[in-house]
This record gives sequence, C-alpha cells and structure tokens, in this order.
Amino acid sequence: MNTSLPQNDSDPQGRKDRLERRRALYVFNYDYVPPIPMIDKVPHEEYFSPKYTAERLASMAKLAPNMLAAKTKRLFDPLDELNEYDEMFIFLDKPGIVRGYRTDESFGEQRLSGVNPMSIRRLDKLPEDFPIMDEYLEQSLGSPHTLAQALQEGRLYFLEFPQLAHVKEGGLYRGRKKYLPKPRALFCWDGNHLQPVAIQISGQPGGRLFIPRDSDLDWFVAKLCVQIADANHQELGTHFARTHVVMAPFAVVTHRQLAENHPLHILLRPHFRFMLYDNDLGRTRFIQPDGPVEHMMAGTLEESIGISAAFYKEWRLDEAAFPIEIARRKMDDPEVLPHYPFRDDGMLLWDGIQKFVKEYLALYYQSPEDLVQDQELRNWARELTANDGGRVAGMPGRIETVDQLTSILSTVIYTCAPLHSALNFAQYEYIGYVPNMPYAAYHPIPEEGGVDMETLMKILPPYEQAALQLKWTEILTSYHYDRLGHYDEKFEDPQAQAVVEQFQQELAAVEQEIDQRNQDRPLAYTYLKPSEIINSINT
Repeated sequence: MNTSLPQNDSDPQGRKDRLERRRALYVFNYDYVPPIPMIDKVPHEEYFSPKYTAERLASMAKLAPNMLAAKTKRLFDPLDELNEYDEMFIFLDKPGIVRGYRTDESFGEQRLSGVNPMSIRRLDKLPEDFPIMDEYLEQSLGSPHTLAQALQEGRLYFLEFPQLAHVKEGGLYRGRKKYLPKPRALFCWDGNHLQPVAIQISGQPGGRLFIPRDSDLDWFVAKLCVQIADANHQELGTHFARTHVVMAPFAVVTHRQLAENHPLHILLRPHFRFMLYDNDLGRTRFIQPDGPVEHMMAGTLEESIGISAAFYKEWRLDEAAFPIEIARRKMDDPEVLPHYPFRDDGMLLWDGIQKFVKEYLALYYQSPEDLVQDQELRNWARELTANDGGRVAGMPGRIETVDQLTSILSTVIYTCAPLHSALNFAQYEYIGYVPNMPYAAYHPIPEEGGVDMETLMKILPPYEQAALQLKWTEILTSYHYDRLGHYDEKFEDPQAQAVVEQFQQELAAVEQEIDQRNQDRPLAYTYLKPSEIINSINT
C-alpha cells in the first residue's frame, strides 16, 4: 500500500471503508479512571509481540533468584540498619547511588539528573510563607551571601508538590498507616553544585525549617521526606500521567482517523507500538485494589489515582514541547544554570527530532493546499480536542501550517521516546535502592526533629515493602525493546527511509556528544543517550 495523503489515494472508497472498520476497534472509555480517556478494549494487534515477550522475560532472569536469595526478614518488623538494604542485591546489580545517596551533593544532583528532573523550578522571589533567613544560605554555602543577591543572580531553586496536597488518609500496610510528606525545599546553585539550603517537612506556613547543620539524622529524614514526595510525584505524575496517560489519546485517534498508509500514521506508528496494551495492563493490574500501586505508594488507591488525575488535568499539549516545559520552570538559561543534564541532552534530542519531523513532512506537504485538502488530518485534530474524543487540552482543533504540525508531532514523539525513557529507566538507579527514594513513610515524621536510628528505620519501608519496590523497579527497567530512530520495519517510501537514515546518523552524533559531556560531569547522565531510548511507551 503506497504512502499517500487521502486526496491523492487511488482507492478513496476502500480507504474510507478500512478506516471505518478501525473506528469500530479503537473506542474510547471515560469511565475506567474518570476523567481520563482510555481505550475500551485493546485490539489484539496492540498486544506485546512474541519477540517482545520472550526478550522481556529473558531480561528479568536474575530477578526471581535474587529475591529468593536475598536475606529473609520477619515481615512485620523494620530492618535494623541502613546497610541491610544493600543485602537485597545478590544477583541484581547494586545501583551506583548506594555510594553517596546520603550526601547533600547527591541530593541536589538528583534534582538535575535524577529520576524526576522535572519538579524543580528557579525562583524570581521567595515564597512569603517560607521563613528563610540569610544566615541559612550562608551556612549552606559556607560563605557570606544574601538571599536578595542570590535571587538577583538566579541562583535560588525551589521544590514543592501541590499535586499531593489532597492525600490525607494515607494507605495501609498490614493494618499500619503509611504516610506521604508534603515538604518544600530551597536550593542554591553555588557555581559547582545545587546545594540544599532548607527543607520544610510539613509544607505548612510557619513550619520548622531543617538545615544542613541540624543533626545528621534529622537532616537525613528531612531529605528523605523530599525523596518520598518526589517518588510519588514522579511515578504517578510526571511518569505515568504525563507520558502514558496523555499520549494514549493520540494513539487511539491516529488509528481512528488516519489511514494506515497516511504518512503521519506511518511516522507515528512505531512511537505508539505496544503503548495501549501496556497502559491497559497498568489499568487492570497496577491501579486495581490489592495491586502494586495500593501496596507500594503512600496514599490510598483512590488518593494515588487522584494524584495522576491532578497531573492529567494540568497537562496541556501547547505547554509540553520540551523547550517550553523547561522555560516554564525558568530552567532554560545555561548562563544562569550551566549544569542541567536533563535540559542540555534533552535539547540535542529535541532539535534532532524536530529536524527529522520537518524533513519528513516536507515530502508530503509540499504546498499549503496539501495541508488544507487533507481531510483525515482535519478529522484527527478535531477528534483529539473533542469531549467525545481525545480531550487533549492545548491541542488546536484545526492545524493551519506545517510548522504547527511539526511542533505537535515533535512533542508527541519526544514524549513517547526521550521523555518517557528518561523517566522510566532512571528508576532502577534511584528508586531501586529503597533508602534513597522510598514510595512511603511507615511511621509518623517527627516534624520538630529529634530523630534516632530506631525511628529512622521505622520510617523506612520494612523488608517486604522494600523487596516489592525493588522487584517492580527491576521489572519496569530491565528491558529495552528497540532504540530511538531504529524501527522494526523500513519505510516503504524510499525518500522517507532516506530521511530516517539521516536521522539515525544525527542520533549517532548526539550519542558521541553526550559521551563527551559525561566525561566532564560529576555523574554521567546516560538516560538520554539515543542508544538508551526506546521509541515508544511500552514498559
């Protein structure tokens, strides 16, 4: 079947008939997880292929023997010492974060190159209800500095988690309550590192600020509260809601409104591969009663779903393009913040993807009339925005220019490939080692300090929960199905295949550039190397 726009198809009626049959297969459901649009029943062609299934099972070969060989503990008791978590890694590789996770340098670096580098923002002014003083900044940096000076220089950064505010009840583990802190944290760029200055555990106006000069355990627990909140923010929000959830409508509507030989369908198909099935597994297994989300995350199942829903409601396509998202958090200026690997490597990929999409579209939309006459494209845009369609906020109901279409498609491909991969595959390094980033606290947090080791170990997950967190982190990160720009099938159009091959060459150059950058970084950032990026959201 030749690639063609609908107005150029030699069999227009056959094309319409095939699309009509696709619409009967790809149907939205808005009741599974209101108000999120999901596919009602996943067509069999969306299932994992035998190759995918066999390779993914093989990638997890070490998991079962590792969990069997790991040190056994009574399920109802907390572990006694932090290093006992290390003993869970028998056959599985121990994450590198083990070596320095308690340091302030590691804590700050995780905001810039960790598992959730999308939560921090630069400040223009201090929050009025955050009682910070100049002396706290001086103590953190070890030299005279004022807050006003640091603000003017663009060196103050802030972390808070408003999407978690509704979590009040907390989940249960064997009848014991779990807790989700809602902290706020201030950081300062000191010229070499992002240094934590102060943390407010309660997140409430007037709440006590913890600073690096507090006792070692009090300060560690304050940082731990940030890590717990950030883990929930990442898993339920930036990862699940802002990649898996928001991209699903594009896959459904593409099948419903773009014929299989439409150039946009051909372009997007590999970036949607297995996503609808993977999402459906998440719905039917992860976010069901007695499933992993209810067991692992801090809130009740309803509260955890509420976090995802809050992120979904905030997301807009016109704010999701990578440069716009970075700029919205005021993290876009390398002169102000010279070290931000997620931004710097991400921009290489964004530029490459945008160039690829632009060159691909130029093959088919050679004049404004080509765009105007594309009825399938008009239907695609309309249904993506419709309340009885994709409900995609910030999506134009009519696409007027090729540049506008380029931006939309670049955002979709970037979200499905680099963004999802960076958020997904970093989980093992940072969340797989539970003391660095637990999903929940298992004891009330002493908001006035005075923590001892016994209390700390009660706050951290008991063995059973830590093992569950490690298991699922390994399952989600052990397998890469493919790599960015390398597709299962060649494009039938020789001109399109030539554009793909040029894209592959440019990605190879990006890989070399990132490898070079990593030689000069305090910690290598590998999650946006093209060879580590999969094309679609399938894990």
